Amino acid sequence: MKNHNYDLTKMFFAALDDSWRLEKYYIKDAESCSHCAEVFKKMKEDIDGHIEMLRGEIIKHAKEDSFD
Repeated sequence: MKNHNYDLTKMFFAALDDSWRLEKYYIKDAESCSHCAEVFKKMKEDIDGHIEMLRGEIIKHAKEDSFD
């Protein structure tokens, strides 16, 4: 696998994990501090945007048959 394709895949899975942890734990843990909860919610929105960018790039490479 080419380095950039590996990097895309690695970052995609890392971002998915970060998004899941924010939703599953961090936002709920911050319920007692509305400021912290807002910070975590904003981070999740940003990360979810990154997930979509990475997903789109991986799909593009797959369709171009250059995901190797």
